Amino acid sequence: MPQNVLYGSHESIRLQEIQNMQTAVRRTKALMKERVIPNQMVQPGILMMILAIILMTNYVLVRQPNIKLFDVLVFVTGYTLGFRRGALVAVAGWLIYGNFNPFGPTTATLLAVVSLSQVIYAAAGAFLRIVLSNNKIKFTPGYHTLLIGLLAILTTLSYDLITNLYTGLTWASLAGSSDTYEWLKVAVFNPGALYFSFAHVASNALFFVGLSPLLVRLISKLEDTRKAD
Repeated sequence: MPQNVLYGSHESIRLQEIQNMQTAVRRTKALMKERVIPNQMVQPGILMMILAIILMTNYVLVRQPNIKLFDVLVFVTGYTLGFRRGALVAVAGWLIYGNFNPFGPTTATLLAVVSLSQVIYAAAGAFLRIVLSNNKIKFTPGYHTLLIGLLAILTTLSYDLITNLYTGLTWASLAGSSDTYEWLKVAVFNPGALYFSFAHVASNALFFVGLSPLLVRLISKLEDTRKAD
């Protein structure tokens, strides 16, 4: 075979290899841009940031019983990152705040009750995601506003009912009384419980309706940035 033909053949093969490598690089870059990490691999930094905000605002509002951003942050986490992430934030928040707060650590049983009750907000957020997609939660009032407000009221009433029932059972046990029903009724309907429940429901309704669109937008942007990396 003539030398120039052989040389041309080698150059053609080399050129083809370079083109193949360039094609592979382009495909790899495209795959990296399109790569979406599974939901169970959500970057821990996002959850840590949410947890830090929960603890910080809890300590700032420690003198305002039942008025916290904890609930809405768990709700939004459940909506944007899924139920399991929301539940994780709920339980972790209570494990830390329940043991390290100005009033002293709580009992293990009460900690379990409030932690599991807090998960209700994560479940509500995950449910809302099924009903409303991300782009339907807007800053302007609409159907989503009514739905978020309704979920805020229902979840807060459920949380208060569960925790107050636990209080009633505790009082009955401490009193050594067999009339558990009366203690439960007192725990749920005494003036103090009604006042704190009203404050809890009213503040949550405002926080959920007013802050959810903003928080959803911020967390979604962080999540989109992570997916694009």
